[in-house]
Amino acid sequence: MQIGALLMLVALPALGVFRIDLARGSLVVLGRLVNLRDFPVVAGLAIVAATAPLLMISTIGSLWCGWACPQNTVSEWANGLTRRLLGSRASVDVEAAGIEVAPSKDRLANWVSLLARLVAASLVLGIVPLFYFFPPDVVWSLMPMGNPNQFSTFIYRLYFVSAGLAFVDIALIRYFLCNHVCLYRIGLLLFRNEQAIHIAYDAARSGECAKCNYCRVSCLTGIDPRHIKKFDRCINCAECVDACNRLQVRRARCGPGLLRFESGSMTAAGRPASRMDRAVASIGWHGLIFLGGCALLAYGLGNPP
Repeated sequence: MQIGALLMLVALPALGVFRIDLARGSLVVLGRLVNLRDFPVVAGLAIVAATAPLLMISTIGSLWCGWACPQNTVSEWANGLTRRLLGSRASVDVEAAGIEVAPSKDRLANWVSLLARLVAASLVLGIVPLFYFFPPDVVWSLMPMGNPNQFSTFIYRLYFVSAGLAFVDIALIRYFLCNHVCLYRIGLLLFRNEQAIHIAYDAARSGECAKCNYCRVSCLTGIDPRHIKKFDRCINCAECVDACNRLQVRRARCGPGLLRFESGSMTAAGRPASRMDRAVASIGWHGLIFLGGCALLAYGLGNPP
């Protein structure tokens, strides 16, 4: 899912689904050149862009973070690479109290290997933003870096700035951006409700996990999945769910793990809410505005000026 999300991030502009055309000062939407004065399309895009995050927050919650967010994907990869080369508890990002490296792996070869892989990944990631401002054929034609004209020089500079920012991100920032800067995360703290998908713990079976810390060790964000709070950093990656299920199988128990995905809440009568009730509660007013924005966008694209 994470790889597919990264590929889609490139495919959207490359296939002409959405791109900002700097040369013409306009937008490309579904392969059509859109002038900024084309009110229905521009207004529809603005409404969709403003309400889509709210709709995601109230339905899938932080499932986006754990399964599709590019920032989380590259941070997870960088953390895994760091721990593989420098130790299972190694940490070199800005949130760490200090550089932590296993003494047995604190060797120059390991540091050089880590640096080389982070630089290589940054050079690849630096290409992605270019697709949002230039057609794919222009981007690929400049990759050999053999066109020394003013236009290509501008793109090269933009590329190296993008690659440099990508390196700083995956080498140092990582989850700091998610935990303290991300607007989607701030939206989760402000607007998330019980209808959104979340990890639930079966407290009635808590005796089965006495003296067990397997789910917490498996958590990518370092929280205790058995006591998730509204303002926790859970990203719904489900690593804890898999860990608990694997442990139950290892212990030869027939029942499922104590952690699972859950959405929705109880009705006033104490019964689980129906799918229709959950859908209506999740969509809310922002869902209706989102659908209105989609309709306005479709109208504008179908009736060019």
